[in-house]
Amino acid sequence: MHNIHSIEDLRNRARRRLPAMVFDFIEGGALDELTLRRNREALDAHLLTQRVLVDTSQRHATTSILGTRLDLPLVVSPMGLLTVCHPDADVAIARAAATAGSVFVHSPWSGCSLEEVTDAAPGRVWAQIAFWNDAAETRRHIDRAQALGIDTLVVAGDVAVSSKRDRDLRHGTGMPPRPPLRDVVDTALHPGWVVRWLLGRSMTWGNYRIDGRTIRMREMEAWMERNENQTATWDDIARLRSSWTGNIVVKGVMTPEDSRLAIEHGADGVFVSNHGGRQFDSQQATIEALPGVVDAVDGRAAVIVDGGVRRGSDIAKALSLGADAAAAGRPFALGLAAAGQAGVDRAFEVLHDELLTVMGFLGVTRVDEMPCTLVDSTGLRLEAAVAAIEAAQ
Repeated sequence: MHNIHSIEDLRNRARRRLPAMVFDFIEGGALDELTLRRNREALDAHLLTQRVLVDTSQRHATTSILGTRLDLPLVVSPMGLLTVCHPDADVAIARAAATAGSVFVHSPWSGCSLEEVTDAAPGRVWAQIAFWNDAAETRRHIDRAQALGIDTLVVAGDVAVSSKRDRDLRHGTGMPPRPPLRDVVDTALHPGWVVRWLLGRSMTWGNYRIDGRTIRMREMEAWMERNENQTATWDDIARLRSSWTGNIVVKGVMTPEDSRLAIEHGADGVFVSNHGGRQFDSQQATIEALPGVVDAVDGRAAVIVDGGVRRGSDIAKALSLGADAAAAGRPFALGLAAAGQAGVDRAFEVLHDELLTVMGFLGVTRVDEMPCTLVDSTGLRLEAAVAAIEAAQ
């Protein structure tokens, strides 16, 4: 991986190795992809302030969150169906996360079981859960997490409804896929991917079964449709709190109001996320929502933020705006597609090295020293802008 110097390099390699329908599944967002683009644009618009003549020779990126030590203030966002990237899927990313001193958040939509992932990365896995229509299915998932010694549940709060993704519709991406002829031809032109697909891990929902057997690919969409739950409320968080002794993190929080509700109902952390632009289009970027969430939380819970992270400077920006840790998904999916676990390892290395470099420019040696003032691309100090808004209220 000596010629991989950035996440963009991994992205380019993944694009060459994947059929277009798979690459677009990873890269795509909902509808017009406004939220997808805004995540990146808003990060680019936030600028950091350089300091000079500060001894930063002993800088490190170690921190902790919810009782877990991190060698890098970055966790892996939950992602479903990583099997399409590489047969090692979640297992490879979890191993890489453990090696990097990070945390892997296992998705309910994973093709790998929770047991496989925790075996690969003991003590470095959090379990995302969904409040399914079948409450017994949710309970079984939670019980498995507890039996495996997992101490943190991440509740998927932004999946009550699902938005269409035009890229996937054009490619006929589904379970099973129904690609048009152009995608059949394009896939045939990627024989390495085809061989891995045919000989590798079966496509299924790794956590769930039908009548005791593995769910077949043609049954996957129907299973999800039956279990999609639009009746989940904050009361479900409160009930979970009464039975779960570990940490609870609510994912999909984008407003101060929901931040306060999460804490009131027993959450130990909030995960600022717009699902990477894959759910609700035409909403704020996560980095734009972050300051309001941090203010509402007021130190009472951990704050994690994902959405558009591609550089170490993006992690620094998240921390400067008050997050305890950043999170990312696509960089690791792209690394997986580019080179299996070696590609994921490289993604972690790149982001870690870039963050340390940024810390040197900022004049800090620890992540908790990150300056609280950013400048947007017009030169307006965001700290002053927030103060002006508060004064007007």
